[in-house]
Amino acid sequence: MVQEPEPTLLTNHGVRPFSRPAFKTKTLIMIAIFIILAVHAQLIMTNSLSKYGQAKLSFAEGTVLPEDLDVFDLPPGFKEPSHMSSLDPNILISIGHEEIDAVHSRGLIHLGAWMFITDADGLVLLLQRGPQLVTCPNTWSLTGEHTARGEEPIETVKRGITEELGDDLLDDVVSIQNMTAYPQYFLIDWGTTEYGKRVDRQLTYIWHVQLGKKHKDLHLGLDDEVANHKWVDLETFKEQLEENIGGTKEIFCIPEELKYYADMVKLSNHTLDR
Repeated sequence: MVQEPEPTLLTNHGVRPFSRPAFKTKTLIMIAIFIILAVHAQLIMTNSLSKYGQAKLSFAEGTVLPEDLDVFDLPPGFKEPSHMSSLDPNILISIGHEEIDAVHSRGLIHLGAWMFITDADGLVLLLQRGPQLVTCPNTWSLTGEHTARGEEPIETVKRGITEELGDDLLDDVVSIQNMTAYPQYFLIDWGTTEYGKRVDRQLTYIWHVQLGKKHKDLHLGLDDEVANHKWVDLETFKEQLEENIGGTKEIFCIPEELKYYADMVKLSNHTLDR
């Protein structure tokens, strides 16, 4: 007996509908495409996240991840300012952006920040620079940061605190004050290091960051560029700088500059209400 074929089901438009196996295959294909797109989007986000966190020297792995800085030039005919002189940043002419090593090897003008960070008792936070750093390894200094591409100076301070000292500390800040009317033109020739010639032409904003807690109540999450830290009385700090200026052992990085600006710090009683 010959088996009759099953009748073909047609839609209202006379078109054969998808069979269940075909529909299931298309569904699986769509799910696979969605997963691929999601993974791709995640990879893009991962590569773009921590724009500034990637701007670190990874000596352990032997790799250098670039930090992108805006760079500038002086107006034609404008005489280069002397070291530690005030300079209106509005006169600078933008010439693009460069990776940090190129900025220093070519001596290009860029922006940065120094931060006098004090606790509720007026003690100053000092950081010991790691032995792997190119300039002033193992010496003591302030918290400092380069201004990244497209970043406002005040944002450099906030990012510097977060990256150098940990995410929690920013919540304890009660005051951020610019200590000079204009940023300071730093012109320092470090000579030739093992990484090549290095010249700093940094227009540096000098900030006083006051915290509302005593240092014993603060939680610091120091990054790998910091070997150690300590809190010292402002007057003791200035006395130690004075001794280092006349001494032969390098204890502080550029102590004369530190002493000059330390004399400008004005302490006030700020506490953080919780």
